[in-house]
Amino acid sequence: MASQSFGTTSLTKPAGAISVPVGADLQKLVDSSPAGSVFWIEAGEHRMQSVTPKDNDQFLGEQGAVLNGSKLITDFSKDGQNWVASGQTQEGFRQGTDEGAPGAERAGYPETFFIDDKPLTPVDSLAQVAPGKFYFDYAADKIYFQNDPTGHKVEAGVSPFAIGGAAKGVVVQNLVVEKYDVPAQAGAIGYNSSAEGWTIQNNEVRLNYGVGIYSGSNGQVKGNYVHDNGQMGLGASGDNVLIQGNEIAHNGYFSGINRGWEGGGAKFAETNHLTVSDNYSHDNNGYGLWTDINNINTLYDGNTVTNNISGGINHEISYDATIRNNVVTGNGTEGTGWLWNGGIQIQNSQNVDVYGNHVDASAGGNAISLIQQDRGTGSHGPWVTTGNSVHDNVIVDGTPGSGASGSIADYDQSGLAAGGNTFNNNQYYVSDPSGDHFAWTNGFYDWNQYRQVSGQDANSTLSTGNPGAPAIPSSAASTSAPVVSDPDQASTTPAAAHTDPVATTDPSTPVTSHTDPIVVPSTGTVATPVTADPSTTSSPVTAVSSDPETQASGSGESSTGAAVTPTPGASADPVSSTTGASAAAHDGSASGSAHSWASHFFGEHHGSSMLAALQGHGSSGSQPEIGGQFFKNVLQQYHDLASQHGAGHTQLDGNAVGELFDQLHHAKMGDHSSLAM
Repeated sequence: MASQSFGTTSLTKPAGAISVPVGADLQKLVDSSPAGSVFWIEAGEHRMQSVTPKDNDQFLGEQGAVLNGSKLITDFSKDGQNWVASGQTQEGFRQGTDEGAPGAERAGYPETFFIDDKPLTPVDSLAQVAPGKFYFDYAADKIYFQNDPTGHKVEAGVSPFAIGGAAKGVVVQNLVVEKYDVPAQAGAIGYNSSAEGWTIQNNEVRLNYGVGIYSGSNGQVKGNYVHDNGQMGLGASGDNVLIQGNEIAHNGYFSGINRGWEGGGAKFAETNHLTVSDNYSHDNNGYGLWTDINNINTLYDGNTVTNNISGGINHEISYDATIRNNVVTGNGTEGTGWLWNGGIQIQNSQNVDVYGNHVDASAGGNAISLIQQDRGTGSHGPWVTTGNSVHDNVIVDGTPGSGASGSIADYDQSGLAAGGNTFNNNQYYVSDPSGDHFAWTNGFYDWNQYRQVSGQDANSTLSTGNPGAPAIPSSAASTSAPVVSDPDQASTTPAAAHTDPVATTDPSTPVTSHTDPIVVPSTGTVATPVTADPSTTSSPVTAVSSDPETQASGSGESSTGAAVTPTPGASADPVSSTTGASAAAHDGSASGSAHSWASHFFGEHHGSSMLAALQGHGSSGSQPEIGGQFFKNVLQQYHDLASQHGAGHTQLDGNAVGELFDQLHHAKMGDHSSLAM
């Protein structure tokens, strides 16, 4: 991995740049400026700014510029043992509420609450409030907690994203972006795959509920320090995406989302020619780097992937890839069941070339694993584990009786064995050479048995000892603003699991449901009012009893549902365009009533609503097909409500609605065969 630094640096204000002092309304400045303007965000804390840019806009931060999506709370009352913050009307879009980790409460509820930069854990009832936990009473607009706020900084997340939308060619550089209540599967910067051609560089992105950064086609995500985000650090979908030279650390701990659904360091879906190079991904609650669902022509090169609770690099239900020259150590600490949690894991993927890597499984995971299950067929052919080549790697396992390398299947074992997968010219270092460190299709073997049964690794070597690991990069944590621990915080982290510095919930064993990234149709330079949001998908059907990812039967193929998300540009967040000085006093209502007009779309406190009607159609394919007129009616109601409450949406054009439905239908069904507007 090349020597580099991560995060913010020192920039010089470009000539002609528009200055944005603390307290200015950044969205109003964008609206009144031509496309391609350069905005110079001055040093200081810019609170509750959510910005939908125009094409080729640039947002450059003076050293010390912070975009903070939370509001500062200074007024409290006491109710028995609890402290109470009243007037809390914020409610964001809920995504992944049925994908919570065991024991997690209110997973997918994006509302966050911080004391001294440490997120508290949400609970479902007032009776459960304890130090380190908070209860949001949405009906009463109150947050209850027990940590004494005296002399402490107390903040509640409010704004749903920092900079996002459908504009092309946007640059976001040298900013600290923190504490946005971005939904699960969406990014505080970029938001979703509509962020095409964006350059997101040298930012520090932290403590956001969902994902730190999300990129679309032709995006470049370089040199960022992305850490301590609730669900995941990075996400991307599209063609020709570059993820280079980022530090991705300590993500996935406080959203309550199950890491097996989607979480950890970085996850990429539906990409073509994705390059992931020279990144340092470590100490995440999940995989360090993860390509999942129909990725093809992927390159992982020169990354350092260490100490992630699941595996290191996972290429799942995808296609042609090269995984080379990576240092992968200390991953998979949740265990070695079956061949899960591999340092490098090829899961129902074909034509992957794995070489030149240093993989050390001594911490408890497996090394290089090829896994086959019944996962169905994707956009480039069947999801099968065939044609993979593992060669010229250094593979270390210094723990007796620990992990293994090789292949395994609980479906079509003969197909896996005859599938052209090869291991050769590898150097294995183990502490117990007689141990069963190798797997082939349906069993585990020692060195001699494995080579006899498989015919693999004919020119490879097995040695005792340890060749030593390459150097690990220096973290940006030593130069970053610290995340302050709350000594009163109660942790729900199991004793045997890794504990993240700001963790309040540590999800346990993963599941194998998958979703595509959130997708939004592009209609010019301003984002459309709603977003197609995929829902949960089914798990592999034939996992063996030793498989920790065993779930209820299903096809294993990703399918998407019809959930609808507020899109950048039509946010339900009433303070997105409020100036910093006055925003903190806002009651969170666009209309001045107790709740915003968005409550009508989502339902009062997300109960009965138009959205619920959409979601009720399901996503399994067994439910009735959602007609175009249904979507059109719902969107028209959304428009009417927004107009009544002064949100300023223009009349919904029938063609635009048709295009939106086309996108939603394509995401749900995979084709346009029953599209009717």
